[in-house]
Amino acid sequence: GIRALKEKLGTLAPKESGRKLVGDLLQPGDLAVLVTPIDESAPKGRMILPQVQMIRDILDANAASLVVKETELAVVLQKLGVKPSMVITDSQVFKTVAQIVPDDIPLTSFSILMARYKGFIETAVDGIAALRHLETGDTILIAEGCTHHRQCNDIGTIKIPNWLRAFTGNRVGIETCSGTEFPEDLSKYKVILHCGGCMLSEREIQYRMNCALDQQVPFTNYGLTIAHMQGILARSLRLFPGLEEKIAD
Repeated sequence: GIRALKEKLGTLAPKESGRKLVGDLLQPGDLAVLVTPIDESAPKGRMILPQVQMIRDILDANAASLVVKETELAVVLQKLGVKPSMVITDSQVFKTVAQIVPDDIPLTSFSILMARYKGFIETAVDGIAALRHLETGDTILIAEGCTHHRQCNDIGTIKIPNWLRAFTGNRVGIETCSGTEFPEDLSKYKVILHCGGCMLSEREIQYRMNCALDQQVPFTNYGLTIAHMQGILARSLRLFPGLEEKIAD
């Protein structure tokens, strides 16, 4: 009866959402340009998971991907001879890439697409409004799903906190958590900024989102936060019908 037991257990597994990372936004033969900076915080000798997942999803859609660093992007776009269907960038270089990519080419980030894939992009867009009302003394939780070794200039502990303080002009408090750590009591936080969640299951990241919403704490993510602080949030959402209208850039 072992085989029958395995088959029965298989029927109890959660069903996949059927969402795509980006494949449903592409047609066969389309070209997507992926911008992936390689700096001191990048892992040695490999790509990070969202970049690899994006390439695979593009291939599954019978489209093509071209991977380039932000420092070579302008030259590569000139050499292409064709207009790419979209540009997907690491959020850390959003502003630089937005200045290079013509406005008529759709532009978004790995983190924003990951929020869509994990099923929390609408909540994350709504949560952006909280960033406009942060004051000195407010506390923000920056949460990551992985436990990577933090390098200098780390996105979650260095870059985003510095950008937030510059954006708000206030001395906001920053707390961080990573891996399986996630506080039960979220009431002291004015907003939660989560990573894209590539190392977490959809169920786990939606559990975290629902914990925040149950305690009336806005919940958003890295990519949307960075796009908002750099004044390109509306542009980064053009690929997703209905979302651009939810915000005022």
